[in-house]
Amino acid sequence: MSDLSNKLGPQGRALIYRANPSGENVSSTTPYSSNSKYPQATPQELDFLINDMRFPKKDSSIQKILGYMYHYVPYIKHEHNLRLIIASFLNNPLCFGQEANAPFEENYAIIEVFKLITDKKLKISQPTLPIKTFYSVILKELTNFVSFNPQVNSWKVLPILSGLFLSNELRDQLYMIPNFIEYQWFFSDWDRDSTALFRKALGFSLAPSYPDNIVNLSLLSYAITYKKDEKVKDYTSGIAHSFIISKLVDLLCLHPTSSVAVLFKFFHINPNDPESENIVQKEISQKPVIKHMNRLSFLLESYYKTLEYDRRYFDLIMRDLVKIRDLNRAFTHSTQNSAFNNPSSTTDHNPVHRQFWYYMKGLLFAEILVFQGILTRFMSATSGFAIFNPFRRHHLMEVESQYKEISLSILNSLYYLNFTLLSIGQGGFDSYNFVYYLSTELALNSGVGFENLTKTMIGDYREINLYPDVLNANYVMRAKVLFVLGLWENYLQSKKTNDVFIKEFMFDLCVSLADDRKYSDNDIIEAGHSVLLFSFSNSSSYRIEDCAEYIELLLRQFPSRISAQQLSIAIETLGKKLLSTPVQYINAPHRDSAEQFIAHLYSDNNVVAANSARKPKNLVSLDPLPAIAGKIAPEYEFENRLIPETSREALILTIINLIPYLPLSTFTSWLDKIQLAIGASMPGEAQFLTKMLWKSLSENLDLNRVELGIRWWYDVQGLPQQEQVVQKKLEHMTLEEKQL
Repeated sequence: MSDLSNKLGPQGRALIYRANPSGENVSSTTPYSSNSKYPQATPQELDFLINDMRFPKKDSSIQKILGYMYHYVPYIKHEHNLRLIIASFLNNPLCFGQEANAPFEENYAIIEVFKLITDKKLKISQPTLPIKTFYSVILKELTNFVSFNPQVNSWKVLPILSGLFLSNELRDQLYMIPNFIEYQWFFSDWDRDSTALFRKALGFSLAPSYPDNIVNLSLLSYAITYKKDEKVKDYTSGIAHSFIISKLVDLLCLHPTSSVAVLFKFFHINPNDPESENIVQKEISQKPVIKHMNRLSFLLESYYKTLEYDRRYFDLIMRDLVKIRDLNRAFTHSTQNSAFNNPSSTTDHNPVHRQFWYYMKGLLFAEILVFQGILTRFMSATSGFAIFNPFRRHHLMEVESQYKEISLSILNSLYYLNFTLLSIGQGGFDSYNFVYYLSTELALNSGVGFENLTKTMIGDYREINLYPDVLNANYVMRAKVLFVLGLWENYLQSKKTNDVFIKEFMFDLCVSLADDRKYSDNDIIEAGHSVLLFSFSNSSSYRIEDCAEYIELLLRQFPSRISAQQLSIAIETLGKKLLSTPVQYINAPHRDSAEQFIAHLYSDNNVVAANSARKPKNLVSLDPLPAIAGKIAPEYEFENRLIPETSREALILTIINLIPYLPLSTFTSWLDKIQLAIGASMPGEAQFLTKMLWKSLSENLDLNRVELGIRWWYDVQGLPQQEQVVQKKLEHMTLEEKQL
């Protein structure tokens, strides 16, 4: 406070006299002589406060002024004193000077201090000013201040109103709920009038003519006040939404010392420094944009939803997405070169590590809200289109064309932040799922644009070094690889695949990534397998050499990584594709690719020496493969089980499961070979495989193959009792099935 040992000077006395020429008390602690024109007693602290706010000394500061306000305002007992101190504060040149030189981060403290003032006022008891009078006086002073000069004064009341609004929850708990009749109507009217004042003042505060400090403070006040179910047009109907969007994006992303870019300071903090927590708190956590990242994103999301369909707004969105992408790229590269580039960092109890991942999660969530607003605009634009209206159809085509490019840019940003998603998990993150899957679906329609994007993502050496020693040791880089592999899974399940892209780029790369002799990360290996299986299942073109190469890879990984069941199902997936659409050969040892594939499988039964029945540990989970019902027994239980447990069983069972696809011309000859392979197995294996052979012959064949298979079964196995089961199956077949 001021030097209380000195008396208020002539200037201060003149101020008090001008404020109250009648000579009545200005403060409850300052007596005045009724026979004197000027105060006779020594001024009290409140007098010094008013003087310091109107005429701050050289050593004064915004923080000091706000400290005075917090110390005195909740305890004011007289209405006139409250009016005087609010009016004096609004005329404080440090906070509200005409040049608006104060950084918005300093003036942001007005919001928090007025929340603290109001919270304290709500909690203290009489004999201070009644709560209704407190609220009424402040609103009246702010209203009069704006009305006096709206263009100059409007922005100054916004942080004060926002601070008051932040206390509404506490206000309602302490007053409206327990004293509904006394306070309900008063506060309802106050809320209506104060919101109207805020909207009026905001309309005068957001303009290109104002400096960034005023615009940013106004946007922060707006973000704190805005509720998600409100319409932004009710706040800024006369302001270009493109201007607000641009300023919000810049406030969030661009400023190196006040936007989310302050998170880069984490990379310069030593986690082992005893002062590291204090540094994070002071230089990062207390930054206004960091504290209100979600509020700003909610507001930005709402504005994107309102944009009309005009080329200039498409350009605006693309520019904003580039700003976000560049920020994410910088975060990713910095993280790669830091102590946070490690899976253990996400579970590290060190405060710096904990805070880093907390804020990176917040950044991801904030960006998802922004992307959600952009994509919701697309959904609202394409719903309810009149298909037969040529003008509407043309408009729809233009919208879809724009959103193909927008979606590619969104995916590019998600690619850079995938390391954050992996650290927090995707479960329950519905907004992320909406953004990811809709963006992917739209991007897939871009054709070569999608392929080129993923090529760049995984093929750019500046982003990913695929050399095994490098990738194995780089958590952030692996996250980027996993993101691309996930996109490829979706690509392969669509009807928009390009066989040239699959053959010349995707296949060899995924075979390499799925090779556990090179890469040690289970997630990478699993994702590589998934892409390969999808490529075999959904590609219209393939090479028998590719299948053979992949089968050898699977065999190498059994049983250390892949179980016998997984091995069988994976190979069966390849076989069904090859056998359903075989490639014919001329002047070759085999008539077609189907026969060559089965012959290759059959020959592999002669080279498999390991027959371990132990269940492999740390298995790679091949998600696209369906689970087989049944249990895996700890020991050989061939009579009841349905799941193979040795590589020999797995390979033979694969051929058995492919029986429905065997050509009729060689059907029984292949059954003979299968029987020979079964006969060469151990007794327990032979019993299991015989059961599975009968299951395939009796349940999975069409009429022609049923007849051939049962005749063969009767001749080879000599089990006539099984004919009853076959006859029952034939009786239940429809006429159409029998004619096939």
